[in-house]
Amino acid sequence: MNGTGITAILAAALLAAVAAGVAGGASAQGAAPAPPDSSWAPVEPAAPADTGARNQPLPKEPEDQATKPWAPPDLVAPATPGGAAGQVCAKADFEAVVDEAAGALRDLNMQNKPAFQEKLRQLKDKRGWSHDAFLKEAAPFVRDDKIAVYDQDSERLLTDISTLGQEGADAPTPDCALLAGLKARMQTLVTTQTAKWAYMFQKLDAALAQ
Repeated sequence: MNGTGITAILAAALLAAVAAGVAGGASAQGAAPAPPDSSWAPVEPAAPADTGARNQPLPKEPEDQATKPWAPPDLVAPATPGGAAGQVCAKADFEAVVDEAAGALRDLNMQNKPAFQEKLRQLKDKRGWSHDAFLKEAAPFVRDDKIAVYDQDSERLLTDISTLGQEGADAPTPDCALLAGLKARMQTLVTTQTAKWAYMFQKLDAALAQ
């Protein structure tokens, strides 16, 4: 991977859109993760008004289970014969990861591209660049060595997700450990692309501030 695929496509689209005066607007709305469900709690002896009930010994069964790791039933995947640590997965889950990876990149572009194009347009006006000058002078804001590294990493992750996703979907028995690895790669992909956008905005903001 030479890292030029994603970079060239994105850079050309960004510069061409601004140079042609294409306006766009979009807002990125991030939903805060839902807080952990704290509605459950292990049953413990309470302090009832009846002191006689409080002094009653606990049943035998809870004492036997007290030494075992406990988790709420609704947060634990049901155990299945041959499953790894009670994990459950299916072939369709592998295909879903590939689709989610593509969707994550699309969403990041939709969230960041309009605002980035607007800042490029502001820089063009501030510097008084002509059309041709803009295409030359603005290129470093979408293509440089650091951006190339971000894109190389992204392309490698996309290749891994696509290849391993296909292998997982074609396997006779779904490998839940492989599925977990695919999801981890997808998260790394999102983190990498988010960092790239942040870096690009930082460079552009610094130029606008000069």
